[in-house]
Amino acid sequence: YIYIAIRRGPMKVPTSGTSVFGLNARTGTGAIATVTGGQTDDAVIVKNRGSAVASLFSSRLTGTGYLVTSSTAAEVAAGVTILQAYPWDVMDGVKVGTTSTITNASANTYINYLFKRAPSFFDEVCYTGTGSNTTVTHNLGVVPELIFVKRRDVASAWDSYSSALANTEYVVLNTTAAKATGATRWNSTTPTSSVFSVGTSTTTNASAGTYVAYLFATCAGVSKVGSYTGNGTTQTIDCGLTAGARFVLIKRTDSTGDWYVYDTARGMTTLTDPYWLTDSTAAEVATLGSVTTVATGFALNSSILAAINTSAASYIFLAIG
Repeated sequence: YIYIAIRRGPMKVPTSGTSVFGLNARTGTGAIATVTGGQTDDAVIVKNRGSAVASLFSSRLTGTGYLVTSSTAAEVAAGVTILQAYPWDVMDGVKVGTTSTITNASANTYINYLFKRAPSFFDEVCYTGTGSNTTVTHNLGVVPELIFVKRRDVASAWDSYSSALANTEYVVLNTTAAKATGATRWNSTTPTSSVFSVGTSTTTNASAGTYVAYLFATCAGVSKVGSYTGNGTTQTIDCGLTAGARFVLIKRTDSTGDWYVYDTARGMTTLTDPYWLTDSTAAEVATLGSVTTVATGFALNSSILAAINTSAASYIFLAIG
């Protein structure tokens, strides 16, 4: 054998969202296809817009398997109807399968989000749990502000860290639950620019358990991880973006609330454009969005959907331009 090894890139902090994040709204073909994002992608979320089926989360590091954002289920071997045998064996995008309603059924409509690992924006880490307090090394280059952790080998919740909460608190991506206190999730320790901490909880660090962590941060002009307080009417969230938000994820933390997902591939131009929920298998809700893109970020209007801007309520969000 001969080989060549090249350092994983990029080494530079991105300056535009389109270089690290792709949106692809498409219609399924029922035949093998490659879903592209416009860059070399490392992770993908696929959601069937019109059917009540699972939303798939797959990544280059985890290979052929996939996770479901609305479920505690362990990682599932995809099979060729959902993802192709070597789904990440392409320079741009991911190869989806043939007939599955999850990814590519004929005439079904889908939204696909494709993420590229890049300093200050997004990183992915696979690790094996130790069962005792420890740290996990990452390559984000800055302090992570939002982390989703999912155990892969057995059923387990999607525990999530937010810098807007205390380091003893967490929220769960697959449920509507309000923030909860659990010091064993993050070992009561705030992440640094090189590591994040996990305690003894089986959801983040069981002995010999296998995990994947997805980390996000604020990157000037590219992404914003933040929080806001609802005012019950309208408000604009300034994310420091140069051409508005193309993707927005919102979660209420002080009380129960869904994880709402919006994007410009499906709308975000009128108050009745659609959203879908990471914590549900339901099809997208087509007429109650209430979130629109604006020049520096996104705007909220509670007149149609009060849940995303309830007066005095606390919210966290991820916005990508």
